[in-house]
Amino acid sequence: MRTLRTLLLAAAVVAMLAPAARAAERVTWWYENATPEQERILRADFVDRFNASQSQYVLDLRFDPNLDSSLRTALLAGSGPDIVFTHGVAYALPYIKNGQLMPLDDYAKRYGWYDRFLPVMISLGSHQGHLYALPKSYESMVLFYNKTLFQKNGWKVPSNREELEALARTMQAKGIVPFAQGNAGFRFANEHYVGVFLNHYAGAENIHKALTGKVPWNAPVFVDAIALLNDYYQKGWLGKDYFSLTYEDYMTLLSTGRAAMTMNGTWAFQWMPAFFGQTGQEWDWAPLPALSDQASYPLFDLGIGATLSINAAAKNADGAAAVLDRLSGDKQVITDLNRDWPGEWNLPVTTLDASDFGDKVDPRYARHADEVAEAVARGNYGYTVWTFWPPKTESYIVEGIEQVWLGEVTPQQFMDRVNELFQQELAEGSVPPTPAR
Repeated sequence: MRTLRTLLLAAAVVAMLAPAARAAERVTWWYENATPEQERILRADFVDRFNASQSQYVLDLRFDPNLDSSLRTALLAGSGPDIVFTHGVAYALPYIKNGQLMPLDDYAKRYGWYDRFLPVMISLGSHQGHLYALPKSYESMVLFYNKTLFQKNGWKVPSNREELEALARTMQAKGIVPFAQGNAGFRFANEHYVGVFLNHYAGAENIHKALTGKVPWNAPVFVDAIALLNDYYQKGWLGKDYFSLTYEDYMTLLSTGRAAMTMNGTWAFQWMPAFFGQTGQEWDWAPLPALSDQASYPLFDLGIGATLSINAAAKNADGAAAVLDRLSGDKQVITDLNRDWPGEWNLPVTTLDASDFGDKVDPRYARHADEVAEAVARGNYGYTVWTFWPPKTESYIVEGIEQVWLGEVTPQQFMDRVNELFQQELAEGSVPPTPAR
């Protein structure tokens, strides 16, 4: 009898607990397209770990090759995922202005996000005094180079224009392409080089003045920067096959020593080991050289690779906030993601430095994380086009610089049009926030 009563009691307890076990709240997150290996990494390093760590929420991650279109349609209909992923501040801003993203101020206070993230990143994700977007990763443009080739020839990594141009002439005379670059399959690569020359010739202070409407974009200092970029292109320093080379093509040139350097984003850290591992040569990186006395050195062009927000129509806003907090606050999660997917998960938080990575990541990558954080703290940062320029201006930069290279417009005409579009978007309120320096 006692056994029967015990069994009945146990069954009653199980019956009471079963609904609670089934009551874990679903949190939805749509993510951009990724390779099968990248999907596995994100699930193993974060999603599965988050779900196993607690019983209140279940994170449901969906990969979507047409994310921008799917997200836009869903948000317009008042639906969509709880966590909103966009490709940067310029992409998030229209959603913010349309009331489709939730202010994060209360969550930021509750979880300490204001102190966790670099102040400039909080400013970038804010609009009219409210925080709407957290940075998934920061990006910067740096100089990657073939270290084996440099050592073989006794070359010094350039830090200024004089050193760079002397080195480029020497490389070209040896039949080596100074800069491995290309835009086949990714036309937006064009804006990377426009941004590099604007920042490292005109300098960050002048860029800031133009972004905030204090000086026009067709001022001589900016025209001269584009003229210098065009000069390098015409000399063949960016290679003779720019329009036909994919990143696989030009990375092969770099890793085999047929090219010496590449101006590239920090996302390229994930490519370097694979390409150089096939050739047995070594690579390294350095800050981009200063191209005039108006630019400081080192200077890192700062950008946000993606933003994370909460849908204003979220079914589970609290769960979404818990996910964002774990993603940005768990050192093991961050270091494991950086180990397995370098260049995509360098969250701009104040709580990490190179020592936290230990031997998990390539020391060259850890050094970059440290140096960029230090530079940002000192104000030695510039501005990437895809983060700080408004959409119509950005689109023209991508297309228009090709017209400069092909001799269809002059650098002056190019910057006249950039200025015209920018001033229109500035008046419309379409320019992303530019933090005070």
